[in-house]
Amino acid sequence: MNRSEKTETVASLNATFNEAAVVVVTRNLGLTVAQSTDLRLKMRDAGATYKVAKNRLAKIALEGTSYGALAELLTGPTALATSSDPVAAAKIAVEFAKTNDKLEIVGGAMGDTF
Repeated sequence: MNRSEKTETVASLNATFNEAAVVVVTRNLGLTVAQSTDLRLKMRDAGATYKVAKNRLAKIALEGTSYGALAELLTGPTALATSSDPVAAAKIAVEFAKTNDKLEIVGGAMGDTF
């Protein structure tokens, strides 16, 4: 990933964080491609997004947003679930984690509430 791609990724993530009503941090402990695709489809159907991003770039994108406290959770293989609906991303992530032990919910935030 070159510098311009990193800049675009940070800008895109920052815009997502500024628009999101909720951000959920998950840890992927060996999800298969099929399982990950299934989770992404469920998120999309609920109006949410599920994105794997480099932790360092996500931490930079979190700066200046109300979700800055989430930076401490970004260690290891993480992914971010976001939605403009304050319930959608969290609900789908919890339901998926109940049926799949390879997805761990690390934490989340809704606005300033960590």
